Amino acid sequence: MAGTLAAGRENSYLLGMSHETRPDWDSAWQGMEPRQSRPRRGIFFIALAAALFLLFGVCALAYFALQQSAPDEPGLSLPAEVTDTAAAEATAISGNAITPESDNPAIAPTVTLPGGDAAPADPSAAADVVAQRVTAPPTIDGNTADWAGLAVYSSPHIVFTSDTWDGSDDVAASWQVSWDDNYLYFIASVADDIHAQNQSGNQTFRGDSIELQIDAGQSSAFSSSISPDDFQITLSPGDFAGLPPSAFRFQGTPDGSMLDAATPHGIMVAATPSSAGYLLEAAIPWRDIGLTPAAGLVLGLAVNINDNDHPGTAIQEMMKSSSPNRRFGDPTSWGTLTLQ
Repeated sequence: MAGTLAAGRENSYLLGMSHETRPDWDSAWQGMEPRQSRPRRGIFFIALAAALFLLFGVCALAYFALQQSAPDEPGLSLPAEVTDTAAAEATAISGNAITPESDNPAIAPTVTLPGGDAAPADPSAAADVVAQRVTAPPTIDGNTADWAGLAVYSSPHIVFTSDTWDGSDDVAASWQVSWDDNYLYFIASVADDIHAQNQSGNQTFRGDSIELQIDAGQSSAFSSSISPDDFQITLSPGDFAGLPPSAFRFQGTPDGSMLDAATPHGIMVAATPSSAGYLLEAAIPWRDIGLTPAAGLVLGLAVNINDNDHPGTAIQEMMKSSSPNRRFGDPTSWGTLTLQ
């Protein structure tokens, strides 16, 4: 009996052991397996972005270098005399050192001015105008009140357009000239639907402005190439806000270039906005163009109107002239001004 009970307990113990829950080793090791390192996607995208940024930078530098090496007006055929702007050309006519009117005396104002693009015309059709002597000089204030009764001229001939010109003929100018013993006086009424001028100094021509090309040689001595008695005077109305009216003077050199004049000038300029555009008035001292005036004196003269229709930019898009066959480098194409 005792042996039977003992055997029963042992069987019962073994039976109980057989019903116990065995460890789930798969669950126990879960999360503890060794893992292989994987590249992070963030690092990959950062490296890709850096590579793209570097490529963009290289392309931008290449584009900038090409722009710097290109002429200011792509496709413009420049006359030979306007392409050489070496520092040696910025010498005074007498051989003395220059006191420049700008920080860059070697800039020729011709790099974007008409060359081969000027419209051909009959050379005999150049404008010939007269200037009356005045006993009472006009007040330089941008007002036409002092100019009543004097002959009125215009600059209707398109002689230059840039690649950015959209083909619209939206600028017109009428003008008058007079003189006395001290000054050559000039006034212009310009009709322009968009006023755009943000430049000064020798870059004024890249905005709405007026350019007087003057050959101060006697008519019998006019030359077909630029020389020291040739001048280009740029008159700016400013922007009628923070940029005031101004004048800048270029002078020819013996080798046919047109550079910043070697000496300061005394040109007075005033401008006022009008309902159609602007009025600009100027007084140019005779000494600034090396002349002593007298009745009967004949000068070379072209009155040119620069137009820019893109405010905030600096570009000469179109030029109209008083002379239909005006060429920058040929003073005989500029027309004449006779003092009466």
